[in-house]
Amino acid sequence: MILTYCYRINPSPEQEILMNHTLELLRRHWNYSLGQRLDYLRRTRSLVDRCSIVSEPIGDIPERVNYYTQQSDLKQTKVLFPEYRKT
Repeated sequence: MILTYCYRINPSPEQEILMNHTLELLRRHWNYSLGQRLDYLRRTRSLVDRCSIVSEPIGDIPERVNYYTQQSDLKQTKVLFPEYRKT
């Protein structure tokens, strides 16, 4: 049997502002990362009923986007946006 406990927190107004700000930063980063992955899939996708030569993108093939490339990009995000360093 696994027991889990639920606790109600009562944050002060300052803590509530800080939590909302942190959640907003996380939401922005999540949506940006998801957009990167969906864009990569859209640009490199090959339709099932067509030859891959026909449906492959002409020109530069974008760099593969996965967990590890996005994790390394987080360092650059912290440099460009100082508010990410504080959380």
